[in-house]
Amino acid sequence: MSRIARMILFGAMLTLGISGCGADAPRKTEFPDNAFQQIPAEYFSKVEDGGKVMSIRYETKNYTGDKEKYEKTALIYLPAGYNADDKEKRYNVFYWMHGGGGSEKELFKGLMEESEGKNLIDNMIANGDLEPCIIVTPTYNNQYNGDAGACCNYFWEELVNDLIPAVEGEYNTYCKSTSKSGIKASRLHRGFGGFSMGSACTWWVFEHALDEVGYFLPVAGDSWSLGQGAGGYNPDGSAENLQKIVKGYGYDWEDFYIYCGVGSNDDMAGPNMRPMINSMKKEDYSDTFKWAENFRDGNCYFIEYQGGWHAYDTVYRVMYNGLPKFFG
Repeated sequence: MSRIARMILFGAMLTLGISGCGADAPRKTEFPDNAFQQIPAEYFSKVEDGGKVMSIRYETKNYTGDKEKYEKTALIYLPAGYNADDKEKRYNVFYWMHGGGGSEKELFKGLMEESEGKNLIDNMIANGDLEPCIIVTPTYNNQYNGDAGACCNYFWEELVNDLIPAVEGEYNTYCKSTSKSGIKASRLHRGFGGFSMGSACTWWVFEHALDEVGYFLPVAGDSWSLGQGAGGYNPDGSAENLQKIVKGYGYDWEDFYIYCGVGSNDDMAGPNMRPMINSMKKEDYSDTFKWAENFRDGNCYFIEYQGGWHAYDTVYRVMYNGLPKFFG
């Protein structure tokens, strides 16, 4: 369905008094400029009365194999002032996936613990750079399968079927119903990102869950849909494949956003991510990936953090610059 057709449908639904399930969240029209900004040093200092890191257990399945059920844990950052009883106040949700060998504790360390990641988010919210939002850090690790690539490939099923309903059915989010149509209706209030292996996971979520997620923040990693490292050895094919995926959903550049980046010293991910991004910038794909200095005029932006390595010094800079474009 084209964007015009969806807008006509949405208008008809409003006329009939239908809202929530099945209706696209409205596209934002005002965004901060995308130009890279360095993080103020004080943003890594603790904020008194900042947000809280909690945990949630949810039931999922072994989607890489026999679909056997088991329980997993994710960490959840709740911003300062979150009140479960205030149902009028709703929050955007950002899901963040760790890198290879990591866990759900990679960004926030653990329950009630201090971390650079939490300090950064607390300061961004306290200083008005970022709207108070909920941040969820799950893990792709699967007790039935030790193949990280396979676990990342299939994580989108866990995200859509189990994690989003568990989180957004419990907390005060824009998802008014955790049915498939309700999750789709709130897609522009939901983002997904990840680092390294988590970046590959992010591109797979983009491929399989574009109906459910509107914002993507892959850091230091390319799409592995055509094979591991295909962004490096087949950049044009990777760009073409991503465009076909978007068109298969019936979407165009106005329906999703990608803010991505890599460190200039990252010799692990850079050689694969940079060629793919350069191919995505070609004219052949401009009706799908529109690169711009402000998301008012496009939907994609790439930063190469000068001096950054394959590490969280780069992650923090991409987050600091990217998250306000989603939920600022």
